[in-house]
Amino acid sequence: MRAFLGALYLAAMAPLSAFANNEAPLPAEAAALLLEEGRAAFREGDRYTALRLIGEARLIAPDNPHIRRAQADIVMELNAPFAAERARGSSDPGIDARQAALLVRWGEQVNTGGPAHQYDGTDRAILALRSQLQRAENSQPVDQGLVTRLRRDLVIALRDRGFWQQALDEIARLEQHGDALPLYVLQAKADALLAVRLPLRAIPLYQKVIAEGDYNRDARIGLFYAQLEAEQLDAALATADALASEGSAWRRIGIDGRPAPNEEWLSNQTLAAQARRLVAMPKAGWQRLQPLVKAAPANAWLRAERGETAAAREWPRRAHQELLIARSLSPDALAIRISTAESLLRRRHWHIAEQEIDALAEVAPGNGQVRRLQRDLAIHQEAELQLELRPSKTRGGGPDAEGGGLDGSLKVFTPPLQERYRLFAADIRTSSTPEGRSLQHNAIGAGIEGRWPDLTLTLAGWNHRGELDGGGASLLAEWQPSDHWGFSADLQRFSEMTPLRALEAGIRADSASVSASYTFGDTGSVSVNTAVADFTDGNHRTQWIISGMSKVHDGHSVDVYLRPTLYTSNNSLRGAPYFNPEEDYSAMLSAAVQHRLWRWYDADLVQQFFIELGNYWQQNYPSGPIGSLRYSQYWQPSPRTWLHYGIERSMRRYDGENEYSWGLFLDYSQRF
Repeated sequence: MRAFLGALYLAAMAPLSAFANNEAPLPAEAAALLLEEGRAAFREGDRYTALRLIGEARLIAPDNPHIRRAQADIVMELNAPFAAERARGSSDPGIDARQAALLVRWGEQVNTGGPAHQYDGTDRAILALRSQLQRAENSQPVDQGLVTRLRRDLVIALRDRGFWQQALDEIARLEQHGDALPLYVLQAKADALLAVRLPLRAIPLYQKVIAEGDYNRDARIGLFYAQLEAEQLDAALATADALASEGSAWRRIGIDGRPAPNEEWLSNQTLAAQARRLVAMPKAGWQRLQPLVKAAPANAWLRAERGETAAAREWPRRAHQELLIARSLSPDALAIRISTAESLLRRRHWHIAEQEIDALAEVAPGNGQVRRLQRDLAIHQEAELQLELRPSKTRGGGPDAEGGGLDGSLKVFTPPLQERYRLFAADIRTSSTPEGRSLQHNAIGAGIEGRWPDLTLTLAGWNHRGELDGGGASLLAEWQPSDHWGFSADLQRFSEMTPLRALEAGIRADSASVSASYTFGDTGSVSVNTAVADFTDGNHRTQWIISGMSKVHDGHSVDVYLRPTLYTSNNSLRGAPYFNPEEDYSAMLSAAVQHRLWRWYDADLVQQFFIELGNYWQQNYPSGPIGSLRYSQYWQPSPRTWLHYGIERSMRRYDGENEYSWGLFLDYSQRF
């Protein structure tokens, strides 16, 4: 910019004609002749010849106001309004408006003060434009053309600053005066509508800008995000893929046509991969990213996107490593800092995350992603209520069947204490009606939960009332040393594995269980669980469960899962007054189809169809089929509220007889 203005100054002031050889000033008539020749050249479109001739005239008559004004007009045409003010010796509303517009572009493109001052230039432009707009509107007569130009420039500055509603207000004023918005203002309007969560109104504006203007990559990217947020997922993928199909990895530049990396092509490939992640197809996004990262391992944006995709694939540790690499490659990039803060929350580094989020809020207080991080941190710091209800009605199953009834639990957690701990109180109630009798059990407890990046410990004490009274305790440890392996151990005094029929007979059990799982990511997992229970009547029970999960269809709105499960148990005591098979086995295969019905930003509604079929073998009794059908919905009306509810029909076998049941269920979680 400074070099350009300097060149203009030299061109204007250098004497390039024969006048330079004369020691004495030429007459005023010569200056007037040069001025007329310069004006003629300007009218013919030869601005630089006009600038030279009028510059020579100004050397002869430096104080001539007509010459100064003519020189200022030419410099203005060359988009140098500050040089025009110096040439003229004074300003006017037109020059002021162009200077403010230049400040808008300067504030958008140039930041010399670091992240904390990235909007300083734009803020100066907004102040200047508002001041000039007020003067223009109060002048008599009002120059409506000047007012329109100032307001358009103000819209762009407000858009660049992230003052979305103010930008829309200024656009509304333009439209009230019948202004046909130029394409660059239409694009700013689309950006603002998208930012205030009106993507359906933004989409046609982006499409108009793309159709009627020159190639505009920013508008096409804006269209992609508008389609994405309007849940037009197929259209969003098509927009991203169209960008990715253009150009090549290399382009030729310079006179010799030497090849150089095409950064725009790489950004388009990254966008296409990101599109898969954002439409819940992270595996496909990962596959597109891998060759790109291999080819450009030091590209911060590729590393950041691979980190985000790893998180979507349920690899939080790898995600954090990738984002830290991206942060080291581009320490001041706002988007990468936001992703890193989100990863800190995910990895349970809450104190560090809070510091980073506070720093981001100072740099970009109006940024929507920063506000979302502030909200997520606030939710983490709130109390939590968890409720489960399971009413059911059964028939059949023989004398040892549990029967229908109502199971429910209520837990309330305090806000975090010392970052990692939560106290909680719980009430767990179980009831059933076997053979017309009413059995009930109530466990009231309190405890503490501790959460670290890879470990969760939960310790509780319980008071049991109902068919059998007594005290109890439980300890649960969950350890995930890597993105793939997970282990847990559960110790219970007065175990929840004790059947109500055993409690009715004055018998309880203590239990211990351990499990190990290996998760491939979002595509599948396998797990093994073993548990032992010692009953006070001398019975010793051992059970094993081996299960797996495979996602056989990964779509942006429909996912299909298969889950095989093997179960076996044995008991050492014969003739117990509760269901107590000497040895039994079951093999099950379930399929779940999960379909997103509706989503709007933080609100989400998903339905699931679940079917499970298998066979059950019990020693000394005939085997038979078992299974269940279930329909449920997951509804998240806000980030603080989550519900899962549905209906289930199931068939089980007890001592060779089938039990049929209908059940409802509700899981509810609320932060407050």
